[in-house]
Amino acid sequence: MTDTGTLFLNQQDVIDAGAADVDWVGAVLEQVFKLHEEQAFTAPPSSFLKRPECPHVADRIIGLSAHVGAPFDREGMKWIASSHINPEHGLPRANAVIILNDPVHRLPIAIMEGALISAMRTAVVQALAARYLARPDSESVGLVGAGRIGALTLWAISKWFPDIQHYRAFDQNTGRLQAFVEHMGTLGITVEPVPCFQDALSEADMGIVATTESEPYVTASEFKRGALFMNVSLMDPTFELVSAADKIVVDDWHQSVHSDRVLARMHREGLVTRESIHGEFGAVVSGHIPGRENPDERIFWNPFGLAIEDIAVASAVYDQALSKGLGKTLQLVDQEWDVLF
Repeated sequence: MTDTGTLFLNQQDVIDAGAADVDWVGAVLEQVFKLHEEQAFTAPPSSFLKRPECPHVADRIIGLSAHVGAPFDREGMKWIASSHINPEHGLPRANAVIILNDPVHRLPIAIMEGALISAMRTAVVQALAARYLARPDSESVGLVGAGRIGALTLWAISKWFPDIQHYRAFDQNTGRLQAFVEHMGTLGITVEPVPCFQDALSEADMGIVATTESEPYVTASEFKRGALFMNVSLMDPTFELVSAADKIVVDDWHQSVHSDRVLARMHREGLVTRESIHGEFGAVVSGHIPGRENPDERIFWNPFGLAIEDIAVASAVYDQALSKGLGKTLQLVDQEWDVLF
């Protein structure tokens, strides 16, 4: 490969390349989980930049790097920064940049806006998990956390579960909850605002937590028989809730227990082991282990969020952008530099 420049893609370019298409992103992610099961990837532990004077769980910058095997065969990094005060200032809580490199010469082939890709892959992974782990006749979805990820997750689920009858949502910020309900209405999704998290989750066939809470509060009482509980955020579920599950499914066991989330804490206390969980989601997608086997199972789904998802979606976006003539080419690398020699 010779250097042909670095393609710069802004958010609109990323959208025009297909990153907001649930079906398209879903097909990419289904491939990703099969590659995960085949171990056709390399992904070191995430790098966290967190200053001690900023204790809030959402105040950090995370670097996630990975190589994803064929048909993508690309490597790169997502650099995602977050501040919990941003929404109060009219700013998105998280922003991100994704850099793609070719796997041979390691030249930077693309720099793109990454927050949309990050949010979409997070939401579509939940819809994909629902496809394999939720009851196919699910009628109700309950959400705690009326933010962007919650909105995208409900929207993605609605695309693949058109027969859902009830969407309920709770947020501690009533103004944000009302704005969320109004926004979802513009997407054709009627969401009932409820006064407490119990009302959102207790009767839900799919229960979703998407918050920045750092202490557990959701109990087994909010995890009904036959439900799928999606732990999209950090520490919302109690040990009791997780222990009530008939099956625990993770995206990556190693990542899940090397963090400060609920499964990692339970693992450190000897309450959850690799042998005690049902398995990794890639094994379900690949058909190596079953997903849901009966309508009464309670399944706890714990997605850590994997760099291979970001890099694969970004790689597919890059290919689409090239074919559509999107973006601007930058010349970051010219030739071997000789400034000092």
